[in-house]
Amino acid sequence: YERMLGADTMEMGHMDYSYKPAKSIMWIEQPTFEQALLVTIPALFYGAMPNLGLYTQPDGPCPNPMGLIPQGKISEARAAQEEMAEHAVKDMVYVGSVMYESGADGINFDTTAAAGDAEFLAALRAVEILRKKYPQMCIEVGMAGEFILGMHGELTYDGVRLAGLYPHKQVELMEKAGATIFGPAINTNTDKSCPWNVARAATFTKACVENSHIPIHANVGMGVGGIPVTETPPVDSVSRASKAMVEITRLDGL
Repeated sequence: YERMLGADTMEMGHMDYSYKPAKSIMWIEQPTFEQALLVTIPALFYGAMPNLGLYTQPDGPCPNPMGLIPQGKISEARAAQEEMAEHAVKDMVYVGSVMYESGADGINFDTTAAAGDAEFLAALRAVEILRKKYPQMCIEVGMAGEFILGMHGELTYDGVRLAGLYPHKQVELMEKAGATIFGPAINTNTDKSCPWNVARAATFTKACVENSHIPIHANVGMGVGGIPVTETPPVDSVSRASKAMVEITRLDGL
């Protein structure tokens, strides 16, 4: 994998790939990660998703906001999301701390803000805590989509409203929180051609690169970054999108 694909970073993650289920199996993940470190050369990250949805009932402790909103219980739905975010922050900080102390070269927050602005806020707070706790830690934050869904609508960070933020503004907040790598995700429009989607993704990513002081590793895969929405994307479309990202946006990684 390292030699064939020229990978300069690698990542380990649990099958469920979310911080909530991962926290209960850290005693398994730690020795597994140790063995992975012994047989790999590139930087090895540990990654998972914030995945705020896992904190809703019946599997989690909080009422489901998506069940409350149709009933007109807006304030209750917002309160539930805020409680979910608090639980998520604790889990992300715990897992990040355990794996970093186990030898991880970095921690990856993957598919961030899939559940909207409350999840983005949870990630910001977790990054902030981890940065203060481990000043040298590499923290990568990859996004779920091109703008923050306002599922709560009133959450702010450092005086900035989170709902509706696009990549060039998302990176500003993540940089303030203490992230060291940011991964914008630009949605693919299935009604448009590959060249159209690549051009659009490159436009958004270039603005993000120009507005950032930390490395930008854009999400370029199925459904984002100009890549078609197929299980196995055609190699010509993938190579052209990747090349365009590197040549036009001048980003730091994919």
